[in-house]
Amino acid sequence: MNIWAYVFIASNQPRKVVQAVRKIPGVVKADALLGTPDAIAIVEGTDLRSMDAVIDRIVEVPGVTGTDSKVARWID
Repeated sequence: MNIWAYVFIASNQPRKVVQAVRKIPGVVKADALLGTPDAIAIVEGTDLRSMDAVIDRIVEVPGVTGTDSKVARWID
């Protein structure tokens, strides 16, 4: 079963950041937001380590000034 998280992104260039984040393997969806945070991404991995690797790549995108990640779980 895959694991996923919401990644809240602070940025000084939200449009460019979202365009770059969407190209990262493991990013399911990324959108700019009005207000704070500047953008959000949903990331997925086969385990916590692979999901963290995706988040690490988001942090390295030029224009990203900070992130806050929340691991999500499915509740029936």
